[in-house]
Amino acid sequence: MLKLNGKYMPSTMTQNDAKEKILLFWSGGKDSALALHHLIQEAQYEIVGLVTTFNRDTNTVNFHGIPDSLIIDQAKMLKLPLQRIFLPANCSNTEYIDHVGKILLIFSRRGVHNVAFGDIHLEDIRKFREEMLVPLEMKAVFPLWGKDSKEVNNEFFKSGHKALVTSILKEKLDPSFLNCEFDQHFVNRLPKEVDPSGENGEFHTFVTFGPSFKMRVPFSKAIAIEEGPYLVSLMKEP
Repeated sequence: MLKLNGKYMPSTMTQNDAKEKILLFWSGGKDSALALHHLIQEAQYEIVGLVTTFNRDTNTVNFHGIPDSLIIDQAKMLKLPLQRIFLPANCSNTEYIDHVGKILLIFSRRGVHNVAFGDIHLEDIRKFREEMLVPLEMKAVFPLWGKDSKEVNNEFFKSGHKALVTSILKEKLDPSFLNCEFDQHFVNRLPKEVDPSGENGEFHTFVTFGPSFKMRVPFSKAIAIEEGPYLVSLMKEP
């Protein structure tokens, strides 16, 4: 309540007005989904949307095999706005900063000064993201940062999320790891040199359900193709 001329008046500030607005970079995979799960549970932030980058030649998330149509479906299931950014194939860091920066600047001017990422422990990637945001007057937030990969997996499983392995690094994993449910059985099969969360890019996933999804994302599997160093299963709508 506010006091005006000796009388108490109802405050016009809502609960969301007191929160910091934040965007989440969304790959469609398990780490971004768990980062979202953390943000939802924190009282500090109001999640105003998801941001996903695509290869503009294929309309898919690079090395994930996830088309823009399924990312759109995920956003609908989460009831969150989605900002798509289409990048050139083999995009350089300079091109990435240029394309992504132009979009993020629009959000910054609208009062969104926080951007979240699902990274866990790669220092060079964190530094790149933080430096990219400085000129935009935005701050990088890492909800999963510093956690042990096994701990991250356990959180993902216990929270009720479901995901499918859609991409594997050919030099690290054989084709038997592709198109598998991402679960404890999958993790137990991984070679010892592979990070249990695939944090070094050994594999990528597509989240089909989670505690914030209003229903499971429908999909079907297509052919597997080679995409650079990866074997990728092209996902599609049913």
